[in-house]
Amino acid sequence: MQPKSFMERGQALILITLAAIGLFAAAGLAIDGSAKFSDRRHAQNAADTAALAGALELARNRTGNWTNVARDVAGKNGYDGMLVTNQVWVYFCDERDSTTSPVDCGPYKTSHDYIQVVVYTNVDTYFARVIGINQTHNTVQAVALARKEEPLGNGAMISSYDPDPSCGGAGGSGGGSLVVSGSSTLNLNGGGFFLNSDETCGYKAPNCPDLNLTGGAAINSVAAIDNIDQKEGPSPSCPYAPVSEHLNADPIIIPDDVDMPEEPAECGQLATSRNIPVGSDTWYITPGYYADFPQANINGDIVGTKQHIIMDPGIYCVGKSIHWSGNTFKSLDGTSGVTIYLKQGFDFDLSINSPITLKATHSGSQYDGYLIIQNGTHTDIGSCTINGGAYLEIEGTIYTPYCDITVNGGSEPTAKINAQLIGWDIKLDGNNTINFNYDPSKVAKIKPQVGLMR
Repeated sequence: MQPKSFMERGQALILITLAAIGLFAAAGLAIDGSAKFSDRRHAQNAADTAALAGALELARNRTGNWTNVARDVAGKNGYDGMLVTNQVWVYFCDERDSTTSPVDCGPYKTSHDYIQVVVYTNVDTYFARVIGINQTHNTVQAVALARKEEPLGNGAMISSYDPDPSCGGAGGSGGGSLVVSGSSTLNLNGGGFFLNSDETCGYKAPNCPDLNLTGGAAINSVAAIDNIDQKEGPSPSCPYAPVSEHLNADPIIIPDDVDMPEEPAECGQLATSRNIPVGSDTWYITPGYYADFPQANINGDIVGTKQHIIMDPGIYCVGKSIHWSGNTFKSLDGTSGVTIYLKQGFDFDLSINSPITLKATHSGSQYDGYLIIQNGTHTDIGSCTINGGAYLEIEGTIYTPYCDITVNGGSEPTAKINAQLIGWDIKLDGNNTINFNYDPSKVAKIKPQVGLMR
């Protein structure tokens, strides 16, 4: 019988071989896995920078070349769309082709304000080939916000933001998106209506007003089924022909798509006044905070009723609802460029019985183009009223997305409302002429926005 030690000769070689296979597998996992993760990080950086480059091109309103810009940036980072090693997709989120692109934009997939860059890569392995894995793959994506500068409300002069009016009462008080209840003549030069609701009470004009829209303006609704009720004319009951209508407009998502300007610094700055010449009935007031507007007592000065008030240019922050009547002042002059900012919870009722001329600020700040801002929320809808006639002349954007707006034309023959109205529900009333003039250079704009979302 041979010694036992000779019978076990060669077993160490088997153990070493098995250990070597394990070591190769561990090395393959470490080296090939590291290569895969390194490529993923590199591809993600390429997708991020490409999406931001494309978004910046769109925000600068260079819409014809943004996809090439994004692809060029991805290529400079090593991902040029060569099918052997990688593929690159670039598109607007709402235009994704699901048959080719491997992923969608998630919560942004229905919006044209977002773009996506997707990078798919093939990563060759080395050690993992021993176990039959010749190649691994990475799929990364980047979604970027790309919003160019454009007027609020897509250029509509009168916009109702209420997505779900009750349809049960009068327009402008929760009973309809936009109601023209009087029989007045409404002249809208350069801008139309926008209805953010698909309810049946989108637009109502029961008394057949003479509605004139120029410059390609129309009544635009987000509804797929017509919710714009115009009397068919000309006919004996309504001699005026209907104006243009467009359906399937892009909706405003409440509250996500409402860009409420932040509270201005002037809300923490006390206003001042000066009497020029001293002893006259003319008062100059400065931007700052007002407990009422106009405020009868400012820093000890008595700016009472029956005064001519001239506003210095800037932002006027008001911490109380505004109620103007015929004896509030002799005249109000805001032609220097002003913005009236109403703090949350307050609204306005403007009865125009004396000369009022207000023009929005254009000083290069975020408040440019805003004439009146009413800060609010969709859970607390206020009431905003303009009772105006020939004495009224305003220019800029009245931005009260969470306030029901009523405009009464008054008894005078002409009211000049050269302003954009953005409110919750809107009612236009009166039996005389109301002129609205829309000038994109005079109203508020959405500032260019670029940002990486995911």
